Amino acid sequence: MLHLLAHVVPEAFFDVVKTVPLLLLVYALLYYIENRLTNTPALLSRAAQFGPVVGALAGTIPQCGFSAAAAALFSAGYLAPATLVAVFLATSDEAVPVMLAGGASVPQVVLLLAVKFGIAVIGGYILRFTVFRSHRAESGEALEIEMTACDCSAGSPIWSVVWHTLKTAFFLFAVLLALNLVVHGIGEERVAALMLSDSIFQPLLCALLGLVPSCAMSVLLSELFVSGTISFGALIAGLSTGAGFGYIVLFEEKEGRRRALPVIAATLAVAVIGGTLVQFFYG
Repeated sequence: MLHLLAHVVPEAFFDVVKTVPLLLLVYALLYYIENRLTNTPALLSRAAQFGPVVGALAGTIPQCGFSAAAAALFSAGYLAPATLVAVFLATSDEAVPVMLAGGASVPQVVLLLAVKFGIAVIGGYILRFTVFRSHRAESGEALEIEMTACDCSAGSPIWSVVWHTLKTAFFLFAVLLALNLVVHGIGEERVAALMLSDSIFQPLLCALLGLVPSCAMSVLLSELFVSGTISFGALIAGLSTGAGFGYIVLFEEKEGRRRALPVIAATLAVAVIGGTLVQFFYG
């Protein structure tokens, strides 16, 4: 047990440390928006039509913290649900470096990012005009925003931003530590055995696995693909739901928790459909 803790504690710690600079920037931005920009609702309304594209572009950047940043903005009311789903769908976390290190070709990685970007944009716009069509951030109506993710209006602005960043980082560390203990306890071999090779249900299984809020899932899925255990379509599905820290941040705040389930359900549905179609046509 001590040996396991010696392995997973530093892993969880350094995963969280990598996200701290980005979280600081996000909460500083939220403070600035809350206290300096009085025309934010109008700006968001005019830019709403580009939401899924911008979200997909941000998510495509291979960095584990963007999903957490997007979730924080969503919880604060500054990001529409379809845009957040686009960020989640495009996010790949650690998949790119792991695939390249494992022997995947550059064209395979480029294809992965391109397909995920396409699914994120198409899925985001479909959701925007269907499931989330009544959402005020998407409809172009003025927003009355309550700052719930970053209570930066009171006290020193620097302390408020730093305090919320530290609180979120601690929450992330606690959850990641528990998840890593479970994953390492079960073993990657057993996880691979459950992937149902050559099955049409493999994208669904990988998408469900991707919902586990840990960057370790993107590493595991990438290794399973490089080893030939899962198909390219299953990899797409798993990485499309693999929003890492984003899910944790959604459930951290009460306001985000209230709207988290529709976003997660939409992400899962689009990921499974997209991954299944890719597996059917590509493999």
